[in-house]
Amino acid sequence: MKSPNIVSGRKEKTTAGWIHGINSVRNPWALPEDQLKWGVNVSIRGGIAQTRPGFNMRLSLPAGNFQGGILFSANKQYESSQTITVGNTTTVSSATIYNYDGSSSTAEELSYIVFAVSGKVYFAPFPLTQPKSWQSFQLDNISLDSNVDQCVFALGTKSATLSVGGDVSINPAHRIVIIQDGINSPAFWDGSDSVGGQSSNIPVGTWMSFSGERLWIASKNIVLASDLGDPLSWTERVTGIGRGDFSFPRPITGMISYVGQNTDTRLVVFTDRATYSLASGILDRTQWPSTQNFQNTLFPTVGCVAGKSIAFQAGQMWWYSQGGLVAADVAAASYLSSQVLYKDVEMARAKLYMAPDPSKITATAFENYLLYSIPYLEPVNSATMVLDYAAASEWSQQKVPAWCGVWTGIRPIEWTTGFVDSQPRCFAFSVDYAATADGSYNSLWEPFSQDRVDTYLDIQQDGSSLSRHNRIYCQMETALLGDGMDYKQFAYAELDCTQIGGTVDVKVSFRGSKGSYQSILSSRLLAVTDDYQWKDTPYAEQVASYGFLSTQSRRLITESFQRNSYSTTCESKLTTDIDKAHSILVEWCGEFGLEIIRVFQDPWSEKSIGTPNYTETVSCVVAQDGTNSTISLLPNPYDQPETEQISWSALAYQTYTSTCAGNTRQSISATAKASYLSFVSYEDAVSQATQLAYQAAYNAAINARALNPC
Repeated sequence: MKSPNIVSGRKEKTTAGWIHGINSVRNPWALPEDQLKWGVNVSIRGGIAQTRPGFNMRLSLPAGNFQGGILFSANKQYESSQTITVGNTTTVSSATIYNYDGSSSTAEELSYIVFAVSGKVYFAPFPLTQPKSWQSFQLDNISLDSNVDQCVFALGTKSATLSVGGDVSINPAHRIVIIQDGINSPAFWDGSDSVGGQSSNIPVGTWMSFSGERLWIASKNIVLASDLGDPLSWTERVTGIGRGDFSFPRPITGMISYVGQNTDTRLVVFTDRATYSLASGILDRTQWPSTQNFQNTLFPTVGCVAGKSIAFQAGQMWWYSQGGLVAADVAAASYLSSQVLYKDVEMARAKLYMAPDPSKITATAFENYLLYSIPYLEPVNSATMVLDYAAASEWSQQKVPAWCGVWTGIRPIEWTTGFVDSQPRCFAFSVDYAATADGSYNSLWEPFSQDRVDTYLDIQQDGSSLSRHNRIYCQMETALLGDGMDYKQFAYAELDCTQIGGTVDVKVSFRGSKGSYQSILSSRLLAVTDDYQWKDTPYAEQVASYGFLSTQSRRLITESFQRNSYSTTCESKLTTDIDKAHSILVEWCGEFGLEIIRVFQDPWSEKSIGTPNYTETVSCVVAQDGTNSTISLLPNPYDQPETEQISWSALAYQTYTSTCAGNTRQSISATAKASYLSFVSYEDAVSQATQLAYQAAYNAAINARALNPC
């Protein structure tokens, strides 16, 4: 049974099940109950707003200008399998591949993180272990420009070759990573040594993509294609029927290979204003000149402004254009620019505070997530917009993606994904806010840790490293909760919390449609969920007997709001606790989730009559967070033009002295005064009067000198 104060008229409003995520473009008063106004470091899975998965720092990279990187799996054959028969015994040896030190390995492939810092290229073998010195992992034969903002990495495959010379030898296909800085000869590495190489045979360019068994390179507004099956060979483009390059109206800003539903491979080529494609799936180069629509236009008015923002998710290609995030099925596209809609409108708050230069935006798709790292409130990619295709996981739910807001904590410069030992992995190269003890801000992070804490490396003086943990700061902001236009007085709120683990600090605030947030709860929750909390305590045996520990739940009830000097606002004669609706802001640090929020509001009586007209006499100033004040301003000359001419008058005195060289007794001085009437300002009147007085004094002294020469 409800308490009497609820039955007697107290109103309640509940919000829960936020399966459609964040929407910051719509008026918070008009948001549906299954959406939130904003979120930071939260995941929306099953309609619960919860702490995002953790980020784990895997490596502290060398200090300097970080320029890009990639996950590369090398598989160059060292020795083929052999069948040896001795007597009646037949033995089959396994094929081996090269290790980076030139030795052999029986693995099918060896994975490396390859990256460039200040023109030097390094590699890190798996499993990733922090080296005491990166010198041993530098590819010595590669030297790129140290000042280039970003290098472009691409993966290619060198096809099998057959050589005959006494014996027949077959070199199976193997992968190669190619690196461009746009200035020097392109670099390459196949994982068979620790030095790498550079080749002047490869054209210098920027954006690259391996498509249709060829490496394609963009050089300004020209796209060039390598020989078939060999990204290091470029002879076909200058000989034969299919020679030549492809020209586009503007400089290339990105390229990627795309395989459509009909398995037709095409190379998608972007400029900043349009999108094109080449039929790279036609392997016979001699057919290129006669193939209809070999080069065509996909979207004549939509381009790409960040070459590293191109990603694939949910069967669509995503990229960042001048107007925002775009998704399209290019396999079915044919002059469909009118149907291309921006997909990040719900993230209007993040876009509002983006830095002016979007060219370094980087993106990736991993599992059901699409991640776009953008320059939010600073020039570096400080926030990652997260789109989740699994916000509602039930079969009966419509497969509609949900924005989770932004994830912060690292500053991704480039994302890279791939398989390591048959497991999908995702990594982010980041320029962090704080340097590790080795002085480097560059690091490699792996997101989506099951532990909802961020783990970073603490580099010791001897070069060894320890893992440290940080709780994750999160926040979520609800829509304006209320009904109708009637004023209501905020009373308090209830929160059903779940997935609580470890130590969690929670703060709850509220605000109406005006004013700033007012704190109504600050609490610390203590939940024993991890071994480190109890293993060295007198309760270790007791807790161990419980087996696996579960995350916990709580119901938090805020205090009833008490008005103070901060609860007023210049936007209304009423205090912030009186409004048609109220939003709830929940901030927490730690492992935590929210299921339901319910607010209680009391009716606020108003007379149902009109009010006299009034004019505001002071100006109201309101910040983005609702902080406000009143100030007195000068009359606006555009709104209230002056009917009387205003002028300023000034009087100035100046002295000029004419001297004779070596004889101060024959000096002649003259002093003059002048006045000036200005219609600009008093400062202008003083300046003009001073100049006139000086000129008059100068003239008088020169005239006197003419009568009394030195």
